[in-house]
Amino acid sequence: MSAKQELSAHKEISMRTKAGTIFCLIMALLLGSTHISARQQSPAKELARNVADSTKHPTRVEEKTANSKGSKGDESTAASPSVEDRLKAMEQLIERQQLELKTLRDMVEKKGDATDGARTADAAQTQSKQPLDGQPQLATAANQAKTPAKDQPSPSDAQKKVDELYKKFGAIRFSGDLRFRAETFRNQGFDAVTESADRNRLRIRARLALDGTIDKHFDWGMRLASGIFTDPITTNQTFTDAFERKPFALERAFIRYDSKTDNVGLQLVAGKFEPTFRRTQMVWDDDINVEGASEALYFKTKTPLRQIKLVAFELPFNEVSGGKDGVLYGGQAQTDWQFSHVVSANVNLAYYDWNHADQIVGLLGAATTQVNGGIQNGAGVTGNQNGALGTTNRLLRNAAGTPIGFLAGFNLVDVLGNVTWQASGRWPVSFTFDYVHNATGRVKDEKDAFWVGGQVGQTREKGDWLLGYYYTRIEQDAVLVPFNFSDILASNSRAHMPTVAYQIANNVQFQWTGLFSQRANKIVLNSPDNRYINRMQFDVIYKF
Repeated sequence: MSAKQELSAHKEISMRTKAGTIFCLIMALLLGSTHISARQQSPAKELARNVADSTKHPTRVEEKTANSKGSKGDESTAASPSVEDRLKAMEQLIERQQLELKTLRDMVEKKGDATDGARTADAAQTQSKQPLDGQPQLATAANQAKTPAKDQPSPSDAQKKVDELYKKFGAIRFSGDLRFRAETFRNQGFDAVTESADRNRLRIRARLALDGTIDKHFDWGMRLASGIFTDPITTNQTFTDAFERKPFALERAFIRYDSKTDNVGLQLVAGKFEPTFRRTQMVWDDDINVEGASEALYFKTKTPLRQIKLVAFELPFNEVSGGKDGVLYGGQAQTDWQFSHVVSANVNLAYYDWNHADQIVGLLGAATTQVNGGIQNGAGVTGNQNGALGTTNRLLRNAAGTPIGFLAGFNLVDVLGNVTWQASGRWPVSFTFDYVHNATGRVKDEKDAFWVGGQVGQTREKGDWLLGYYYTRIEQDAVLVPFNFSDILASNSRAHMPTVAYQIANNVQFQWTGLFSQRANKIVLNSPDNRYINRMQFDVIYKF
């Protein structure tokens, strides 16, 4: 007999035993209740029956009377078993049946141990033939959950530990993503006399976030990310440097308050956090995380203008022990509109006042191996316009040629709008327009930029598609470089940016992005060329 047959026989015996036990208990209770009710019958009813019998059968009545006298004498000498005695006998019978079940179980387990090795080998072979879809692992986990180990804490103990952790730390959520990128560069050099060689590279990005809720009003967050310590606008790491370890550093750490009131509310956040102002990559790269504090006052309505939010922020970027610190002060008025159940929009007006922005020039050109104290984003975003300084803005230099500041100040007025049409469940359509003007009085030209484009679709569920296209034209001093988009020529540029994305699984996405940028005004005047760099990115992204 095989182990499976023995187990099925064991289950059948167990079911029959349980059914017999239940049947016996029911019969015992029925007999006991019948016996009690018979003993509690009234003497009047018994006398009536005797009278009826005497009229019909006098002789039978006399025999019954004699028998009743004899039965009373027998009861006085040997009483019949009580209900308690019967139940005790049934309990003993159940104990014997349980012993028999245990004996059968031990026999099955002993014979099953002899075939464990064969079953393990078969299972491993079967699993190697199955696709890696997680189903075998889930089945194993379910079986283990049904038969917990003896030393495993009981559910009540585990729940107590979870409750204790919740009281200490609140609700905690882990999230993150991994991105593998293949990147190609063709037609490089912009307006250089000679074209640069083609380039190919592989890159990786890893991010791990931890968010917690303290109570109804307070929450906090932390995030670690790969990247270069001195580059604030990228989290990528190139596969190079002879297999060395990649930096993984603190990208966010903040605490936030939200009054969460119905009509008028207050939000406060402090630390290193994602910007609280809405933006496009024309002004701010998506990988930037600011430092300092931000406050917001919001007003909710039941009109098409659903919410008005007034945001203020104070973001120090350079602390000077013996002088004035470099600080970004600013604010943004945000409005949210709902015109119908399928059409929504937001319109936003921001102002960025960079105080002592010239201090950034002294931070540029830091080595990639430096941990802090400088900015290094290379010449990729500048086309070597200022060497390795990593900015395309015009610079002031002293007599020795050393940069000492920017030609322009940076007081930016930014108007941003987004319109979304929910055409269908999986194909929303969105349109974005962003215009920025540098209101500085230090220069009279090269102070404007715009960003326009849209996308169709989304990447949320398996099978989703997203198609997008954006175009930007950025004059040389319209924005402060090095904080805007790191994958195109940062300013004095025009760029076309198409993208296609497909959701392979619910948490896995493939994306292609083209980045075709050109210098708007040539800096190598005797060059016959002004090339569009062809930069393409092929990404596989896993989110959890």
